[in-house]
Amino acid sequence: MFPRALACLILAACLSLMARAQERYALLIGNEDYPPEVGPLALPHEDVQNMRDGLVQAGFAPEHIRVVLDATQTDINLAVARLASDLRAAGPEAVGFFYYSGHGGSAESSGQRANYLIPAKTPVTGAEQLPILGVPVNAVVDALAASDAKAVFIVSDACRNTLPFTSSKGGSADKGMVRIPRKRGLYIAFATADGATTPDDGLFSRALSKRLGQKGLSADRAFTLALREVSAARPGNALPFTADGLTEDICFAGCDAPPASGPSLPSEDADYLRTSRLNTVDAYLEFIETYPDSSFVPASQEAIVKLFYADDKTAKKYMNQDMLVGPPALLDAIFHAAETAERRDESDSATLLYFMTCTSGLGKACPRAGDLIRRGHGDDDFKKADGSDDIEGRNEAVMSMYQVGCFFQNGESCDWLRARGHPLPGGCEPEADGPLVEFCEILKEVGIPIPEPEAVIEP
Repeated sequence: MFPRALACLILAACLSLMARAQERYALLIGNEDYPPEVGPLALPHEDVQNMRDGLVQAGFAPEHIRVVLDATQTDINLAVARLASDLRAAGPEAVGFFYYSGHGGSAESSGQRANYLIPAKTPVTGAEQLPILGVPVNAVVDALAASDAKAVFIVSDACRNTLPFTSSKGGSADKGMVRIPRKRGLYIAFATADGATTPDDGLFSRALSKRLGQKGLSADRAFTLALREVSAARPGNALPFTADGLTEDICFAGCDAPPASGPSLPSEDADYLRTSRLNTVDAYLEFIETYPDSSFVPASQEAIVKLFYADDKTAKKYMNQDMLVGPPALLDAIFHAAETAERRDESDSATLLYFMTCTSGLGKACPRAGDLIRRGHGDDDFKKADGSDDIEGRNEAVMSMYQVGCFFQNGESCDWLRARGHPLPGGCEPEADGPLVEFCEILKEVGIPIPEPEAVIEP
């Protein structure tokens, strides 16, 4: 008779081996804090959060995902060494994932060009300094390859086009990274094509994080789809670079395809490609309405804003007396542009965009506009003839932003007015004699819907 205790012992050992076989470890680094001569970034911390969410959705244990923000050279080296140690300890079936968002570049020395990550808080002013002050990408690759893990993914979301440093050979080549050879067991992906740069827009992290959690999708296919999405959103860009050294299929969320749930839906990817080829405001708005949860929505919003800045004919029809007359998705697109401008410390542009969306009916934009005006942005609109500041005019503008916000049912704006003892805005009837009666006439003229008086938010 097989001893029961021995059976339990063998079962426990098998379960332990299964657990070890499924162990996955990730290191996510997001660097925003750079000195002025290098240029601070706005979104790497958000990129890291996107990737963390995607990896958790894909089955990575949260306690096995290490996040390091604003990492110095020493921080990066120690974190990579720890990831390599964790993978080696987990055994030959372990899977590793390294992701970096921040500044990076390449430098040529002795006829060889190499790629580098630029640590946070590091005053790199020239590419020739990268071998001393940067972290060699090849060193990261070699350290993780030496762990003998089943598969390691190394992802560089770097090479920002805002990097101002001087080149080792002249031109802008050093702002991009160069191809590196594939290595057995490693999947290496850059957010850019060979030698190219990328904006600080979060597009790559959003696209990739969405794909990681898709069931039935191999890892190399997930990366291909994400990189195609990035390329499609940036007309003229070549497909970002990858080096696939995987020896077998790896599926983060499982290789079994999800069960069919009815008739096939139209392809989101194909629809976005068609939309980007049309490149009209109407096409992007239709795409957003059809796929409100798509990772292509931010790219569609950015494309809409570009069409407005270019004074495109498909955007002009939505403008009337400097106000936007269109569906909520249009106002959300301009609001998104304002948020991006504010994160990048382009506060005057953000003020203008918040102001436009506020007066066009998007109440949540009004307190944002009011706060920026109060803090001194938009100075050109608040100058007297003698060049001095028009303090009274600025204060009136701040007040009007919160009044308009409350009028458009924004609770934050109404609370701001109540807290300071100001009356809430009245309706649009002439007898109301409120501060927004003239504004109401403009709304009627341009065709922006007017909320009912009783809809103003009560405490």
